[in-house]
Amino acid sequence: MPAKITIIGGGLSGSEAALQLAARGYDVHLYEMRNKVKTPAHKTAGLAELVCSNSFKGLGLTSAHGLFKRELFELGSFLLPAAQKASVDAGESLTVDRAVFSQEVERLVSSFDNITLHREEVHSVDPNEWTLVAAGPLCSDKLAESIFQQIGSEKLSFFDAIAPVVDADSVDMEQAYFKNRWDKGTTKDFLNCPLDKDTYDAVVKELVEADQVEAKPFEKSELFEGCLPIEEMARRGPETLRFGPMRPVGLFPEGFKEGLAPKPHAVVQLRAENKQKTLYNLVGFQTRLKWGTQQRILKMVPGLQDANFVRLGCMHRNTFIDAPKVVDSSFRSRAGAKTFFAGQILGAEGYTEAVGTGLYSALQIHSFIQNDKALVWPSETCLGSLADFLSSPNDDFQPMNFNFGLLPRKDKIPKKQKKEFLGNQAQESLASWKNANSTLFELNV
Repeated sequence: MPAKITIIGGGLSGSEAALQLAARGYDVHLYEMRNKVKTPAHKTAGLAELVCSNSFKGLGLTSAHGLFKRELFELGSFLLPAAQKASVDAGESLTVDRAVFSQEVERLVSSFDNITLHREEVHSVDPNEWTLVAAGPLCSDKLAESIFQQIGSEKLSFFDAIAPVVDADSVDMEQAYFKNRWDKGTTKDFLNCPLDKDTYDAVVKELVEADQVEAKPFEKSELFEGCLPIEEMARRGPETLRFGPMRPVGLFPEGFKEGLAPKPHAVVQLRAENKQKTLYNLVGFQTRLKWGTQQRILKMVPGLQDANFVRLGCMHRNTFIDAPKVVDSSFRSRAGAKTFFAGQILGAEGYTEAVGTGLYSALQIHSFIQNDKALVWPSETCLGSLADFLSSPNDDFQPMNFNFGLLPRKDKIPKKQKKEFLGNQAQESLASWKNANSTLFELNV
């Protein structure tokens, strides 16, 4: 009889892990509490629902997320091909129609007879049963309390923010224009709203002075640096947004070179939210502003003065464990030999990271069941270097996206060659490791 494995959480990491383990013949029980128990951020009960953004970020191998995705494709990820099927045009990034993506993941999960989907809340973790905790950053209070009691670690949290979405028909195309940064990609996928200096300065001033949702005493120190609200960025200095989400470089309008269009001082980019391109989200415009204030300020942006906002930004608390203190390099709990973690609750911030850690934990569980030992993963790979970060001593641990800075380097590399060198090193290391561990990738489907 195949081993029974419980997976708590039907998000990106839990769904990926369930599919990986089911494909290897295990009796998988996947628990997802929505819609019986709702969260502050989710809108549906769908598996792998994307909350903050609909983008998995870049595909190019010179970008950290592009290299990471290539690695996960090589490892046989189920969710990244699903994302490709649900993709919408977005230049060089993998961006999806949220509903289509979730439906495709549901289809994949239902295609396995050895995955039992339970629509109910889990209150505790049994340390004597093979369990993967992939409950995400919005796990229920009862489960969180049980986890923290078992691992002997205090609860940690940071605040994440969601960007607004607008009706495409309400964007004034007399002022907005389609263009990808530096014209990358085969089609022009992003809508761009240009601001002159006076308008930009006025928007920044309003953001700095704006009312926001009442903050908790500890909130400011726990905001995640990779997903800061726009008003928080504005308060860091008048030029911060121009070098962040409103960066105009490479987004000059048609006719600029000929002197027929002015050079924008800043640009607000909008990215397709669905395949029909009837909805667009404001890239990098996560916010915790009160909804009325959001609309008033965002309508100051040329092209958005008559915008119909179908979803406004909001904040929610993300809960995560102090991973370096409570898990080993296999993401196994130091307090329970059969309990593993994956995704944002582990401190792996980002969609690709959630998929990757779900896959990683699934293969580790597979190795423990089959060989009674952890997999030794090469640190030169994207997933290996992220695992090293999440399990290595760190007195001030905070969630992290994968980035080139995590990859080890033996010698000093010229700056211009760094990404290419590290990318080649990661791919070669993965190919060699995968060849040496070929039995891991034998599927029962």
